[in-house]
Amino acid sequence: MLDQGHDQAAGLRRMLQQRPVNLLPLAVVRGQSTGWIAQLAGGLQELGRNPVVVDAARGAAASAFGLRPRGDLMDMLEGRESFDNVAHRTREGVHVLRGDRGVEAFAASGEPPERLLAGFAALSHGFDDVLLAMPATEMACMAAPADHAPVLAIESAGNGLMDSYSALKELARSFGYRRFLCVVVGGHDAAAARGAFERIAATASRFVDVAADWAGWLPPATSARARHEAACAAQALVGYPPAPTVAFS
Repeated sequence: MLDQGHDQAAGLRRMLQQRPVNLLPLAVVRGQSTGWIAQLAGGLQELGRNPVVVDAARGAAASAFGLRPRGDLMDMLEGRESFDNVAHRTREGVHVLRGDRGVEAFAASGEPPERLLAGFAALSHGFDDVLLAMPATEMACMAAPADHAPVLAIESAGNGLMDSYSALKELARSFGYRRFLCVVVGGHDAAAARGAFERIAATASRFVDVAADWAGWLPPATSARARHEAACAAQALVGYPPAPTVAFS
């Protein structure tokens, strides 16, 4: 019994020493492309970080990687499958798993989101960031407005600006988010991207009284600047204060 108690104490210490995991809540807006999620994951890798993407957006995020994951986070939470049997690993080394049922069940359980993130911290893969992609109107259950700033993509073409602003306004008025991190997707150059962001930021400040902060520009993935700009955007996201991190507790 003494040896068993010693083993339990040692196990607890190992759990407490797990590296922290950074949560990046990604707002998926109806009608928008989700290729930017794959670009951000690649940008994090450029920084030497190891991201995992949890797709709680009905497959929209997984499709950005050309994937159709075979399982759901729920299978792992209930012990039916291991993480490696549920997640897909892309050729670039990004792990992606569906999380619609798992995230919904976890939120309904009343457990704090930090417990779920701590589970990712405990895996042997050494994840640095959990990219939680969810419909904008559902993310408050996992990313509390008082603690998190949603990452919102701004598409400068077509109705993209209006769609992005509508999502921002709903998140602010219906759920109480006061800060947003914005990445501009597409556009022909950085100046045009900055201009699109400034229009959104000015409108949000004037009419909704929230802060929209610049996180970067994501040109088309085929652009010569795509990898560099994605890394810059990723750096802005992980360095944004406050950056909530969790480990086992």
